[in-house]
Amino acid sequence: MSRLWRDRLLISLAPAEVALARVARGLRPRILGKQSVDCDPAFGAAPWQGAVAALGAALEPLRGERLDATLVLSNHFVRYAVVRPEAALASSAEQLGLARFQFTRIYGERARGWDVRLSAARRGAPRLASAVDTGLVPAIRACFPRGAKLRLRSVQPYLMAAFNCWRGSLAQDEGWLLLVEPQRACLALLAAQRWGAVQSLRGEYAGPEDWVTLLEREQLRADIDAAPQHAHVHAPARGSADSGEAQGWSMHGLGLPPLEGFDPRADARFAMALTAR
Repeated sequence: MSRLWRDRLLISLAPAEVALARVARGLRPRILGKQSVDCDPAFGAAPWQGAVAALGAALEPLRGERLDATLVLSNHFVRYAVVRPEAALASSAEQLGLARFQFTRIYGERARGWDVRLSAARRGAPRLASAVDTGLVPAIRACFPRGAKLRLRSVQPYLMAAFNCWRGSLAQDEGWLLLVEPQRACLALLAAQRWGAVQSLRGEYAGPEDWVTLLEREQLRADIDAAPQHAHVHAPARGSADSGEAQGWSMHGLGLPPLEGFDPRADARFAMALTAR
């Protein structure tokens, strides 16, 4: 391995836990170290402040290390919306304005202060918009001081990280992508890698029966004709990528590519971080 190569530090930030995995670059990527830190969701005025405080403490001994960090934001901290193309809106600024308007229409005046981003998409295709509290990303960046060898390269919403991780599998057919976390589920309808609908909900969704209830409810809410009864599911807490049939639905479990030092059952808490690309 070249001495010039920098290891990667993959991080997930969730309300109750921060997970960090150091991954060696090279022809045989492998996990060199793992750390998980519990945090207090009730700390501070915003639900993410406890997690960011825990992140800063965990990074303190790593600031002198030559590492490129990528951070994945739990769906607890991100709101999503599908933005349909408007022919009259040509510029990126106009499209971003449309996304902001859509969040305001859904969430009210509190959305006006959010940090909104738009995914890339082919011309004329729907785009995924994500929004986070305005103070969140600056607070994360403050954990990576200027001049430190540890560098923050990217902050990614979990839904986008998962989509990029399993893009090849998701391109095969039309279906739902379902991401299950503690106290949260996020699902999106995809057809030919185009965004059709998206929803993120609080609650426990422990197994296929809960998933089917959620999917059928969202299918009705989205009012989509002939929506598929097929779902790609990533539920790390179950410890395996289960596939099969459930109440007329076809479930395809999404598992992470094999990586030396990662055990899907024992290391479920690191799975969100390892979706980063």
